[in-house]
Amino acid sequence: MTTATSTRTPSSPSSSAPQFPAGIELVGSQMRSTNLERDVEDALHDPYVGARAVDVLERIASALADQRRTRAWSFTGPYGSGKSTLSNIIDALLGRDAQRRSEAERILEEASPALAQRLAAARDAIAPEGFLGGVATARRESVVATLSRALHTAAARRWGKRVPKAISTALEACADPDRAGAKEILGAVTALTADGQQPLLIVIDEFGKTLEHLASHNEFADAQHDLFLLQELAERAAGPNGLPVYLMTLQHLSFMDYASRSSELKTREWAKIQGRFEDITFVPHHGDSLHLLRRRLDRSAVDSAGQALINASAEASADLWTQHGLGVLAELGSDHFADLYPLHPITALAAPILAAQIGQHDRSLSGFLNSGEPNTVRHSLAQHSDQNVEHASTVRLPQLYDYFLNSGRTTLLASANASRWIEVDSRIRDANGLPDVDQDVLKTIGVLNLIDSDGALSATAPMIHFALHDPTEVADPAAFSALEERLADLVRRGFVVYREFSGEYRVWQGTDVDIDGRLKDIISHFDDAAVIDRLGSLIPQAFVASRHSQITGMMRVFYTAVSGPETKTVAAPDELREPADGLVVFHLGTDADRPTVHSPLPVLVGTTADSDVVLTTATYLVALKELSSQQDIDHVARREVMERLVQAEAELLELLQDAFYPPSPQASWSLWHTGIAPGEKPAASGLTARSLSGLVSLACESVYPHTPHIRNEMLGRHVLTSQAAQARGILLTAMLSASGKENLGLTGYKAERAIYHGVLAYLGLHRENGEAQAESHHESLLPYGFSPPGEGHEHAQPAWNALNEVLTGATERVSMEEVIRVLMSPPFGLKAGVVPVFLVPALIIRRHDVALFEEGTYLPRLTIDAVERLVKGPGRFSVKYTPAGDGQRGSIIKKLMVSLGVEAPRSKALRNPDLLAVASALITRVADLNKYARSTKNISADARAVRTAIAKAVDPDELVFHALPKALGLPEVPARTRASAEAANTYVERLTAAADELVAIENKLRAEVVRVLAQEFRLPAELSKLRTQLAARLRGFADAVLTPELRGFVDFVLSDSLEDADWLEPIVVRLTNSALGDWNDHEAKVFPQKARAMAAALDRVGHLHHAGREVRSREEKLDAQLLTLTDSAGVEQRTLIYVPEQARGEADTLAADVLKRAEKALGPDGARILLAALAQRVTEAATAASERKAQG
Repeated sequence: MTTATSTRTPSSPSSSAPQFPAGIELVGSQMRSTNLERDVEDALHDPYVGARAVDVLERIASALADQRRTRAWSFTGPYGSGKSTLSNIIDALLGRDAQRRSEAERILEEASPALAQRLAAARDAIAPEGFLGGVATARRESVVATLSRALHTAAARRWGKRVPKAISTALEACADPDRAGAKEILGAVTALTADGQQPLLIVIDEFGKTLEHLASHNEFADAQHDLFLLQELAERAAGPNGLPVYLMTLQHLSFMDYASRSSELKTREWAKIQGRFEDITFVPHHGDSLHLLRRRLDRSAVDSAGQALINASAEASADLWTQHGLGVLAELGSDHFADLYPLHPITALAAPILAAQIGQHDRSLSGFLNSGEPNTVRHSLAQHSDQNVEHASTVRLPQLYDYFLNSGRTTLLASANASRWIEVDSRIRDANGLPDVDQDVLKTIGVLNLIDSDGALSATAPMIHFALHDPTEVADPAAFSALEERLADLVRRGFVVYREFSGEYRVWQGTDVDIDGRLKDIISHFDDAAVIDRLGSLIPQAFVASRHSQITGMMRVFYTAVSGPETKTVAAPDELREPADGLVVFHLGTDADRPTVHSPLPVLVGTTADSDVVLTTATYLVALKELSSQQDIDHVARREVMERLVQAEAELLELLQDAFYPPSPQASWSLWHTGIAPGEKPAASGLTARSLSGLVSLACESVYPHTPHIRNEMLGRHVLTSQAAQARGILLTAMLSASGKENLGLTGYKAERAIYHGVLAYLGLHRENGEAQAESHHESLLPYGFSPPGEGHEHAQPAWNALNEVLTGATERVSMEEVIRVLMSPPFGLKAGVVPVFLVPALIIRRHDVALFEEGTYLPRLTIDAVERLVKGPGRFSVKYTPAGDGQRGSIIKKLMVSLGVEAPRSKALRNPDLLAVASALITRVADLNKYARSTKNISADARAVRTAIAKAVDPDELVFHALPKALGLPEVPARTRASAEAANTYVERLTAAADELVAIENKLRAEVVRVLAQEFRLPAELSKLRTQLAARLRGFADAVLTPELRGFVDFVLSDSLEDADWLEPIVVRLTNSALGDWNDHEAKVFPQKARAMAAALDRVGHLHHAGREVRSREEKLDAQLLTLTDSAGVEQRTLIYVPEQARGEADTLAADVLKRAEKALGPDGARILLAALAQRVTEAATAASERKAQG
């Protein structure tokens, strides 16, 4: 868009600056809009009665003269088309005010003497003293309310405060629109016009507002009654015998247009009402507009030389007007052009057309002449008027274009011709680097393109030449040739398009897309609920409580939402994961149908009497959004849609601000502290502030009264910048590593130092230990430390106390998210950026009685890594109140520390040191057990239960005070349990005994293994003696040939490389193929059998080995054989027998003879029985001999 900051100086080949004869004046001020309720008591200020007004007054005069004609009219037309001004004239012509009537008759007589005489005669025939005048400007309200105000106005204008009783009674009956209805209104109308009273003129301005209200509420019974009231009133005023009532409504659209969003049935009902009114459409009229321009320009003060120049320009204009065939548009002569000076003839014709296109008509036209903005006629005259001028310049089309694009852009983009305006403006903006002369050509072509409808003003080269030059300079062949060359160059460079068939130049291509038609089609498929659902994303997403944020240092943000009568629930933001501190709901309904909101955050709900107009604007905006996403529109249409979209968004925002403006009587605001439950009354109603931001601050002061104050804007927000997050990380590290130093050891004045002073120190959480009560223990000998906020920091105490209550109340594990939620929710409202700095000191100060867990695992230390993880994912962490210093718990911990022989570590970083020392000692004892000790059932029930409880432990508090007492069949020890020495002693003694038993399992098993080996090898049970004597016994096998099993066992026994304590393990492995620590109860049970087998095998081998040596020492040949006898008890007796070689034959013969005799004497098994008896006797004799030998 081309911008301008001063009066435009047109560039043309013939002039460098305009020249206007001095003395030209603009008559009257800038045209103001008529307000009927205000202006019916004032003078008329000499309005112009043009052709449109004459036509309307003709109809009024005919209705007065012929009572059979309709007496109900609807004036339809856009803003600035003169509807209200004409209604004011009609009120003056028919009213009782003689001065206003005389002025109106004079004005009408100047326009049409015959009409003035006829209307006066018809009026005097039925009301010589004049009509009662009831005027009202409609609001978004019922028809009853609007008519009631009009009737009261009529009575007040006629009788003042002395209204006749009957009329006063009838008016009182309809004074309250909530209780009054059609019956009361008709009764008041009848009372005003009864018994020879004057006829009644009712004029309702801005009636479209009432129609919008009815259209949006047409499903309600009272709205339908309003429709019938309009119909009945018009019917009662019809015909010669009807009530003497003349009804006029003024609106921008017809009744049917307002009903376009209703159902087909409702639309037909509206059509019936429209049929009772004669619709008069106010359309632009060239003659009226040109006459308005002539009346506003006065050249009577111009001197004779200037008048001559103006007349020369006017005569040239008249000739050119005729040459170009423009008489078909308006019959103008030289006197008209003289009166229109300093306007160029084409400018005088184009200005009203452009004004009509943007919907402001006479108002826009008057603004072009008389406003103080750049590019107006007034501004040009003020800058370039002079007594000594050489020629009379004119205001040409480029200046007109600049005025409308700069001053009227907002309304222009909402006009029906917006697409052409947008494309023309886009092309000219693209040509921003062109010389001013070329830009003037483009603007002239653009305006001609915009105003030409029938070819009379098409942008041909002669017309462009005429429009670009003052009339006295048009006849210049060289200038025309230069223009043709310039046009050809612009065509060649793509800035304009030349149409050979018509000889016309254009700067816009146009579009075949019917944008307005598509918008209407889209809107027809919307209902209010669908629009409201989409509206939430189109309004500002949040409001900042500026004042409250500045006071507290916490950036307070309220999200926004939109609801309507059909909205049941509004989703609320999550106070932990979103930066919102509350919710602002723009409710396009009433207090009775407001939605529910489930949230711990505050909710501000606003309602407005202008909800209908907001919804209408929103519907248009949503439709534009929908249209912008369609793929079948060309780039020209898309550009227009996007321009409209931007404008509609701005308009909606402005409208929303106005409709819900807190000080406005149209808006009402209420506050709920924690969401809205069904039927719940607000905590505060009728809230008011200077702005919505101020209203949010007011809500914050009520809902967040205990917000801790900080003085650092980097941290007082939900999401930190990278710099702030880095500085906070450095501060948290210093809090854990340098808490005893001044300023936490931070030097310089970097961001982390600023956060320390503005947050940590300002909250009173870190100071000298002489002031820090929480650091008064013997271990706090450092000069600085953490402490609760004390004197001078009262603003932080409520939040600190609440944090301590949460930690103390966490008798079961509580998620850190829930702890943080308390701090971030009302009435504290800490921001997420501040929470870690507030929370870490509490965890440090309460390290003795608050345990910290990460994903269920107890954290014995609060490290910087843990804090970093806590900041990123608080949901992974939990806390638990674990008091261990007082009451029964304190007694138990002290006794256990003595019985278990442990001491609390002195590290300040360690959490719950006494409890942790006890728990660690117990856990360590079980953790150090070998496999056998962790699984054996050969222990007491107490030991088994304690072992199981400790193995499952993840929480020291749960282990010591809940799981272990329960395992021992004793009562659990919750926090704050009263001390009981007897109960404490019982628990400590049994727990200690069980723990000691668990520790002793391994030694007990080793002792049992030694005992079994000693028994089976018939050796002493002391490990050292067992080892020595067993080695001595088996040393003879050192060089013997043995099986692998026996060889391995013998080698380990004979090895002297290991200590006694280590010697036993390989012996066990050799016997069982399993280490002692990997045993289970079954392996322990079968070990004696394996040891016995090894002992027997070595014994057998040992006898044979010994016999072999004796045989080899003799000269005679002997055969050694070992006889083993095993009785029913499993006891074995072995006897070594030497058989001489020469005796073997005799022994075999004797054996055969003895066996026969045994079978004969003892039966078939006699030989076996004899063998058993012989073996028994032989082994017993051999054993006795061995014993005697051992004793001797």
